[in-house]
Amino acid sequence: MRILHTADWHLGNTMHNIDRQSEQEAFLDWLLFVVKDRQIDTLIVAGDVFDTYTPPNWAQKIYYRFLASLITTKCRNVILVGGNHDSGNLLDAPREILDAINIHVVGNIGGKNIEDMVFPLSDEEGQICGVAAAVPYVSEIMLKDFCEAKEYAKGTFSDAGFSGLYGAFLEKAKALTGGKTMPLIATGHLYAAGLEGRYEGVEEEQKTDDGVRQIDVVGNLGKVHAASFPDEFDYVALGHIHYQSRVDHQDRIRYSGSPFVMGFDEDRIPRYVLQVDLTHDDNGKNLSVEKIEVPAGIKFRRLSGKKEEIEEKLKEVLGKDHDSEFYDKLCIEICYDAGDGPALHELVENTDFHEKVSVVSWKPGESRHTYQADFGGHDMHSMSNIQPKEIIRELVLSKTELDTEGKTEEEIEKLRDAEVKTYLPYFLEAFDAVMSGGDYEDQ
Repeated sequence: MRILHTADWHLGNTMHNIDRQSEQEAFLDWLLFVVKDRQIDTLIVAGDVFDTYTPPNWAQKIYYRFLASLITTKCRNVILVGGNHDSGNLLDAPREILDAINIHVVGNIGGKNIEDMVFPLSDEEGQICGVAAAVPYVSEIMLKDFCEAKEYAKGTFSDAGFSGLYGAFLEKAKALTGGKTMPLIATGHLYAAGLEGRYEGVEEEQKTDDGVRQIDVVGNLGKVHAASFPDEFDYVALGHIHYQSRVDHQDRIRYSGSPFVMGFDEDRIPRYVLQVDLTHDDNGKNLSVEKIEVPAGIKFRRLSGKKEEIEEKLKEVLGKDHDSEFYDKLCIEICYDAGDGPALHELVENTDFHEKVSVVSWKPGESRHTYQADFGGHDMHSMSNIQPKEIIRELVLSKTELDTEGKTEEEIEKLRDAEVKTYLPYFLEAFDAVMSGGDYEDQ
């Protein structure tokens, strides 16, 4: 079986108001070519097809046009699931029509039986040659149904819930095999533990430009460990992380990453789709994965540093005119020291840019200290054990800018304490009134 694994298309995305329609159309055209050229049997799209719940009409148009074009290929099976950015109802709406041409869509898990989300995969003769468990993004409230009396590796809610969920999907998948030996595939749209590359060894999610922010992973749906995916699944195709990565160094559990740059902080990260060749017979299992680099329709570059450094980097970028034939646009973000802002703006205004090149984002460095509330690693249960005073302190400081330039850590801490003391009595008074059931409207 030859599988093509992709995810996180985010169709309709317009990062920094950049018109990305032609870039996204070009990717889908290229993907269709890959499906044909490499004789792909099964295409898997692991969530976040669209960038928002209400994607623009053009994004929906190129999505359906791509699905229709698959009829012209030898790809006999398409598995597509919803992600946290998708409207599950929007994806599910044409499900019956798409099922008729063997395109199986599961927008969300709500209101469905598990057997409705497990699909046989057919070979050239129309015989079952594998089974796919199409698991979309799952919210915490739905995951709770799979937690009872489950054993799991790390003792977290995520591991308990996803162990139960994937165990239930595995049971239905095995039932479809009729006792025959064949590949079992699963999908998922979640944040796994044990990633390689960008977040390897990082216990707390770092804030990035690509939409995978702290809020997406904090609490009960934090990290899912590899042990939550039963070994019987020969390949687990994941989405949600925007770069290619294995989970716990296992070839069988992987993210394909997004085919598009979703933030200037990842301007140098290559984009891939994954070709997965899988055999599973009486002689054993064989799995090989090939990374296929996605051609970049739009190039992104972040230039940062002092004025002189940015000026040199800008000259270097603009001097590569011979590269312009390989991309449609070059979009630049300038990250600069606040004091260099006027001079850099003047520099850019007086620079003769190639018609394909433009500065689309200015990002000044922070001259003041910005504090971020830190509740990472807490779930709803552990949050209830934190004192109101501690929560209020974090929230006050997260909304306050303090001038910390040239000050020691001890001096900064004193500034923080003074700021919190200014507001703390009012917050505590409001908190006590709410907890006692009193009327706080006029206080």
